[in-house]
Amino acid sequence: MEDKEEVIFASAAFDVSSDNYEDFDHEINPEKFGEQLVQTNTLKGSRREFQLYANDYLLLNFMEKKRAKVKKFHVNLSWLSSEPEHNKVIIWKWLYWALAAGVLAGLSIYLGTSETINSVYSMVAGSITVTAALILSLIFVYLMRDEYIFTSHYGGARLFLIENKKPSQQAFDRYFITLQQSIDKTQANIPVSDRLLGELKMCRRLRDENIISDETYTIARTAIFKHEQYKS
Repeated sequence: MEDKEEVIFASAAFDVSSDNYEDFDHEINPEKFGEQLVQTNTLKGSRREFQLYANDYLLLNFMEKKRAKVKKFHVNLSWLSSEPEHNKVIIWKWLYWALAAGVLAGLSIYLGTSETINSVYSMVAGSITVTAALILSLIFVYLMRDEYIFTSHYGGARLFLIENKKPSQQAFDRYFITLQQSIDKTQANIPVSDRLLGELKMCRRLRDENIISDETYTIARTAIFKHEQYKS
């Protein structure tokens, strides 16, 4: 499969906008910055920075949890899908723990009122479990989120996600719409065959940078190879 890819590259036209390392600025020029979005999660210690750059690129700076290795990479907007996958993330275990704490709180109160145990002990236990139930419920609500996962257009490789309502609904909506419009604008005058080649190069680079896995790259590459306009 690697040989097949190299042969196709050798016969392709390289005068199109590509995604080789040398085609991107070696030094970032702040004057080319567009809109930026920063999303943080204090509980997880995560931080995601999205920076539009030079009209055609998105710079990403991700730290997914405390003390995790920071991932810095860029994607070419021309090779993305402007319609991301939408996932509703609900971590049910926090709700189950909150309900369990609530049951314990009710049990403590019942045992105290029925004088099965000392009322003082019942009040202390009830207060602790009610507090725990409230905290666990807040965590459950805090971790509930909408994720929008942006993928490469033809290969469907998952590249990055943006969480809804962060840092606010207004800021998210504004940036999300701008990002979608930027993706559509960069693709407007690029033939499908050139977009397929550019996307393949980008996915290969991201695989080499350990941003996407070998499996993700292979699946995306296979989908691109199968497209009817890839060799046209």
